[in-house]
Amino acid sequence: MDERTSQIVGEINDERQRLGDNIAELERKVRDSTSWRMYFERKPWMVLGLALGGGFLLSALFTPRSR
Repeated sequence: MDERTSQIVGEINDERQRLGDNIAELERKVRDSTSWRMYFERKPWMVLGLALGGGFLLSALFTPRSR
């Protein structure tokens, strides 16, 4: 019975390690997917285009209209 208990404890520890590794990988993926720097590294022209478009939109919204 003691040998079986040791085996179960070993399996639990192995599974705990795998879960920890999976959580660390998930955290890295979430951090990368929310990082504007990662988007810029992958698609710099898209990010620059969005920034330019956002600038035009903001200037159109906040520029006073002449009569």
